[in-house]
Amino acid sequence: MDGRERTLRTVRFSNPDRIPLGLWFHKATIQRHGAALDALMEEYPQDIVRIHGPMDRAFYSVTFTPGTFTDEWGSTWQVLQEGMVGEVKTPALAEIEAVREYDLPVELLAPEWQAGGAHVEQQIDRARAKGQFILGAQVEVFQRMQFIRGTENLLCDLGDESEELLILRDKVVEYFHAYLDYWLNLDVDAITFYDDWGSQLSLLISPESWRRVFKPAYRELMERIREAGKLVFFHCDGYIVDLYPEFIELGVDAINSQVWCMGLDKVAPFAGRITFWGEVDRQHTLAFGSPEDICQSIKLMKDRLYRQGGLIGQSVAGVDVSLANIRALFECWNTT
Repeated sequence: MDGRERTLRTVRFSNPDRIPLGLWFHKATIQRHGAALDALMEEYPQDIVRIHGPMDRAFYSVTFTPGTFTDEWGSTWQVLQEGMVGEVKTPALAEIEAVREYDLPVELLAPEWQAGGAHVEQQIDRARAKGQFILGAQVEVFQRMQFIRGTENLLCDLGDESEELLILRDKVVEYFHAYLDYWLNLDVDAITFYDDWGSQLSLLISPESWRRVFKPAYRELMERIREAGKLVFFHCDGYIVDLYPEFIELGVDAINSQVWCMGLDKVAPFAGRITFWGEVDRQHTLAFGSPEDICQSIKLMKDRLYRQGGLIGQSVAGVDVSLANIRALFECWNTT
């Protein structure tokens, strides 16, 4: 059973031979551990690979290079640490009233794909040759709106739910329709959404506001993705347990969320209804715990969340995670 079949069986709750593996590493982590991490990757091959493409933030080295830069959307970023993503300091849309005249960079999709599309296709071909499950794209509705407006501004906009806010949302959705024209014609297994909806303790906005403003946008994009025969994977950090029923209703196949931030007892009732795409606690266990602590966390997740599938071995190893703890991730997730 190769990684692609193993992952498909997992999201279908159809008895994979083991839990599929798909670990994430910050660029700063890769730079820190170098060849030793490369050796671990050879020893424990990944079942799942993420591929980014033109107009995705992760596709460009400037995103992770210390200094300032202005993105294609007109927002200026500051990056403080090599290998880590920075933050917007000067948003493109300082005043929400200007949204009607604000043009999103749809016209850049064609030349960027002409320049970088071959690289994406080469990555897909390599993953197919290895039998891997391929996650493509970086769809981010809420986060892109934050990058355009600035986080504080956008949260104020959401408090008002003005007509201008909805215009911005609709323009971002329209952009991602044009963006998906490229990805949905590629040989990828799933399209990935990246929108962080939780703080440490709660959602960033009320569930009612989320349903009114964002759920229709997600539904529209996800229906198109499913019509194209692709699965939907969703990454969402923070305390988001209130959104689990929404994601299930929308037909999300796998949710990458901070299980231990919310608490295993709170997310376990959803086992068997959606695939849990990781993850081991990165705030405490990965950074400060022992390899034994990591393996115990994974064992508990398997006991509480695995239902003849429905659990993917995913974790985010930041720059503060030791090589011994990274090895524990590989070994413990890889054990049937």
